[in-house]
Amino acid sequence: MSADKKLFNHNIFLIKQGYTTSDLVLNKGACDPAIKVQIPGCGAGQLFIKKTHPTPPKWASLFGEYLDLAMLAVPGVSAAFFIQVNGRCFVLAFGQGGRFLLKDDVYEERFGLLCALNSVDPESFRCVDVQSLDAIQSHTRIQSGQATTPDQFGLDVEQDMLKAIVGAPLDEALGTRMAGSDSLSVAVKMSLSDLPFLLDEYRKKFEADLSANDHQWVNNISITKSTAVIVDLEKALDAKLVAKDFKDIWLSIPEIINWATVQGFMFMHGGKEVHPDITLNGFLKTVGVGTTLSLDLFRQRKVYCADAEHKRVLNAWPVFKCLYAEIDLNEKKYILNDGKWFTVAMDFVAKTNADFSKIPASKLELPEYKGGGEGTYNADVAKTEPELYALLDDTKKIMHGGGYGQVEICDLLSIDGELIHVKMYGKSSVFSHLFAQGFVSGQLIQIDPEFRQKVRGQLVAPFINLIRVDEKPTQDELTIVYAVISNAKEKNLYLPFFSRVNANNATKVLKGYGYKVELLKIGVDEMHSKTTKIPPKKKSKKAA
Repeated sequence: MSADKKLFNHNIFLIKQGYTTSDLVLNKGACDPAIKVQIPGCGAGQLFIKKTHPTPPKWASLFGEYLDLAMLAVPGVSAAFFIQVNGRCFVLAFGQGGRFLLKDDVYEERFGLLCALNSVDPESFRCVDVQSLDAIQSHTRIQSGQATTPDQFGLDVEQDMLKAIVGAPLDEALGTRMAGSDSLSVAVKMSLSDLPFLLDEYRKKFEADLSANDHQWVNNISITKSTAVIVDLEKALDAKLVAKDFKDIWLSIPEIINWATVQGFMFMHGGKEVHPDITLNGFLKTVGVGTTLSLDLFRQRKVYCADAEHKRVLNAWPVFKCLYAEIDLNEKKYILNDGKWFTVAMDFVAKTNADFSKIPASKLELPEYKGGGEGTYNADVAKTEPELYALLDDTKKIMHGGGYGQVEICDLLSIDGELIHVKMYGKSSVFSHLFAQGFVSGQLIQIDPEFRQKVRGQLVAPFINLIRVDEKPTQDELTIVYAVISNAKEKNLYLPFFSRVNANNATKVLKGYGYKVELLKIGVDEMHSKTTKIPPKKKSKKAA
């Protein structure tokens, strides 16, 4: 390609195999008749142009009494160019509305991302978009003032899903800049006759394996966007529900709640029964005899979080939001979490499960949970055995600078140097808070003498001797115990897949800081596990 060619910015979509005509790919109802564009050696492409009525810019209405808005109105023009190269179809979208001429579910997801990862100079990254599987599943765009390497963005390869990147291709013939997500946005010097070569090269980059050393982790987890795949997944899940095959399906609390004010949960507003936890069995008992289980039912029904007097609903969620499921389909594993489907590489699943199984179980024998929330439980343990446990829950948080704010040391500190963090069983977002608490506290105890001084200020003898101000803990001197209150029958603690990912990640880092890390399942007292009836309201004497 000669240096005198013009620079064009293209937004390119690779169409899925099986969609071979423009009728299958584009919404052409509002477009002018196709313009055939002949390209030597490739055949003809089809250009579809959509025109919209002239409209003034939105900001113009602010000056409506001073301006003739009709004078500012301009027509909008968008277009889509459909072309087939070596058996694969592409669409180039032009203008603000060009992207919306494509039908749903016809283009390859992550085409641009994978193409860009296999094309850009690894030292030319300027921007990344990530979604983190942390407590709030945050979406973040990180930009650099200068070209740099991916590791400088601080990505967590076991916990972050890469959504998009911006960088410069190693081969200048492929462009001067690439931005890859589902589509490929590329700035490239070219003429129309170069287009078939470029599109074929981009397709080859998309199909090439990612570098095992640099980018293979990108395929670990991705959001499932394909409507067709989601339909198949929901059919498979519906079939399991109808067959009452509840393996790898359960309900759990979807977010952090204040257990001190929570009496329990009701699956009907104004219901007569209060459940101590959100469970699939509890919900199923409220489903009428002969009712067919389906995801639509889970979407229609709600679960209500009620206070101690059952007078006020503290929160409510669709039951579907509380649903967790793992489905194997077409040799892939899919996970439903917080209402969204995720695709997970099978080898990543195997590695995650293997690593999680290596986290040792704590030998602590803490009492069963009898209700009242985590705070009540922690206080009771410390009160019952004050010589063994010191209470350090959120009532004794430490204010600490450097961007930390309030830091919870742990819930219970044992005389043997175990920093115990306690949480009720819930969904992945709940456990993310648990693992984050242990990580932040453990990190500060290791690196910050000022924080250790503040910790000692919360302790009395003999517990105060476990923390030294001028000397950080030695290797394996302290143990971080993640304790989960669960009424599951299994002896060992079982966590949702994303929580296993987070547990592995936290364990790896904390062991690097010199801690031992253990898991503990706290059982639930049998009486507390039972559903309770709401007593009928007493009639007032006046009414009598």
